[in-house]
Amino acid sequence: MDETPLTPQEHLRAELARLLLALRDYLERQRVRGRTSAGDAVAGYVIEDGEAEGLIGQLSAELNSPPSDTAPRELVISATHPGIAERAREGAVPDAFLPLYHAATAFELRPREYGVLLLALAVELDSRFGRLIAYLNDHAGRTRPTLGLALAIQANGDCLPLYPPAAMLERPFIRDGLVEIEGEGPGPGLAFRLQHEMVRRLSSGSRLDGSGKIARLYTPNSGLLDRLVLDEPFRQKLRAWGRAIRQRDTVRPLIVHGMPGSGRTTAACAAASEAGLPTIAVPVSGDRLVDSLRLARRECRWHEAAVLLQVSAGEPKSVEWSQLWSEMADLLRPIILEVSDTVAPDAAAAAPKDLVVIGLREPGVAARAQLWARMLPHPASLNEPDVANLAGRFRFNPGRIARAIRRADTEASFDPSRERCLDLPLLERACREIGSAAMGSLAQKLPLPYTRQDLVVPDRVRAELDLGLAWVRHQNHVLEQWDFGRRVAMGRGLTALFAGHSGTGKTMAAQVLARELALELYRVDLSQVMSKYIGETEKNLGRLFDEAHAACAVLFFDEADALFGKRSEVKDAHDRYANVEIGYLLQRMEEYDGVTVLATNRMRDMDEAFLRRFHIIVDFPLPDEPDRLRIWQGIFPEPSERAPDLDLNLVAREFELTGGEIKNCGLAAAYMAAAESTSIGMVHLRRAIRRELIKGGKVIYGE
Repeated sequence: MDETPLTPQEHLRAELARLLLALRDYLERQRVRGRTSAGDAVAGYVIEDGEAEGLIGQLSAELNSPPSDTAPRELVISATHPGIAERAREGAVPDAFLPLYHAATAFELRPREYGVLLLALAVELDSRFGRLIAYLNDHAGRTRPTLGLALAIQANGDCLPLYPPAAMLERPFIRDGLVEIEGEGPGPGLAFRLQHEMVRRLSSGSRLDGSGKIARLYTPNSGLLDRLVLDEPFRQKLRAWGRAIRQRDTVRPLIVHGMPGSGRTTAACAAASEAGLPTIAVPVSGDRLVDSLRLARRECRWHEAAVLLQVSAGEPKSVEWSQLWSEMADLLRPIILEVSDTVAPDAAAAAPKDLVVIGLREPGVAARAQLWARMLPHPASLNEPDVANLAGRFRFNPGRIARAIRRADTEASFDPSRERCLDLPLLERACREIGSAAMGSLAQKLPLPYTRQDLVVPDRVRAELDLGLAWVRHQNHVLEQWDFGRRVAMGRGLTALFAGHSGTGKTMAAQVLARELALELYRVDLSQVMSKYIGETEKNLGRLFDEAHAACAVLFFDEADALFGKRSEVKDAHDRYANVEIGYLLQRMEEYDGVTVLATNRMRDMDEAFLRRFHIIVDFPLPDEPDRLRIWQGIFPEPSERAPDLDLNLVAREFELTGGEIKNCGLAAAYMAAAESTSIGMVHLRRAIRRELIKGGKVIYGE
């Protein structure tokens, strides 16, 4: 016997040659029993004997199959198969990877099942094998083998199959998706096929990475668990789970839950790496649960890996957890389930046996600083205070930090002056862009052009705004160092109510507040948040607060009385659900640890339960004469051309306008003067004021 180890291509050719001998032998047995195509009634639907002989001759020549008269077919086949198998085992020992031999081992293939695999592969690799199968199927269009035909081809002489086709359907190579079954009816008549991905792997001359369009393979990463930024108890649980696998103990399934981007996949791979195993990650959806799980079973067998089932929180159809556990119950591979926080209890409750459950919480400031420091590439011109600044300003989990770094690195690559060096302004901009994109259509980012000097308000209003700034800036000092946090379980953020007539500076004050805190300001679009469908408003608000929390943004609810109005007496279902929405808002406001600003010009319409939850309530009054003069003076910038007769003291004294109305008047007067190619004078200003008063429904006597 030749003891030279086989290469992958030699192994494949040898097995196809052996298969061809089996096909030729089966055909001769059929002829002995009287098979002929002469009796076929419809020409064109069958393949003639001559063509079948020609196909066998061509394939024999190409595959170097032994000639037909060298030995009886049974002896050739029985002598060839052990020789190929022995050489395959020898060839698989050091570094060689024989895909067919690997499949036989991974899927526990019996000899007849291995023959089924060869037949399925042969018709995918060479259409002439398909024509031969069509000849044996008595139909030119049926080029895929059936289970009955595959077993009959491999039977020697008059021997019956070792077991019926129905028993084969429960074997791992079919149940776990190596070979797929097509058609309906009795077992022997069912056709079988290989997916294109498996054809690619089985015919390849080298070990492929196995990361297809759906599943993704993660190779073992020694020491990964020690490098993760994790709470130590969670690290020890993951380490114990992985070591139990390595010691071949009975291993319970592992559930890793958390928000998207919290590092669930990385934690799962780290646990599998502790066992020295790769991880195959497979997305699982409720509408294709059986297909997804069959793919997961196939991939974890092929790669000899732990299987990670990733259940997305946004799937249109919920997963039947009992069915999931039932489908995976007999799989002798480590199982990891990656789910969101909301469905983790249901997934754990449906499991038939005990689980190991790991919940990845939002990283604190110190943990975020570690993540930034470890994930930033070199070179990066950031010192320790810069990293602490990023960690404090943006409540990003590991996934968002990685996205921000990639975005900043991409932008730096298009700026030759940076030499791909990341600095603090570039990373801050990337973080803000990610936060803005996550908000979507629920809120719009407002510009922050105003400073505290631009805001003209009474001293008592300014004092309340200063308190709001201190509430945010010194939060860590008061709650952590002075230990007030033990007495403030909820409502650690700042919730402010700005009340007053339109144009008194509520929006401008929110912009100044956000700018002073170096945070982004998002105005909530109530038309996108409110929904007539039950539950949609709460869903939109939940997403809004979650994204604002991650981006550490200021949420600004303008005309808030429309959303935060008084709860009504329940008279019908609409009242009941409206009150549920208000209750949900109260809950999210208390849970939110960022800054929320509500603006209203009808505070009397606000629900009292909301008013009690505001940390500061600022009443913006109509400006008095000195304040109106300051606003008028600030409206006209230095480059603007003003006529000598422009008397701002006079208009501040005579016209009781709000800051917003004054701004409108100044802009209108400037456009009137520009249209006349002259300086801004009193005539323009009086005309602008007159139209603003009429627009506001005010009566004007004389000019």
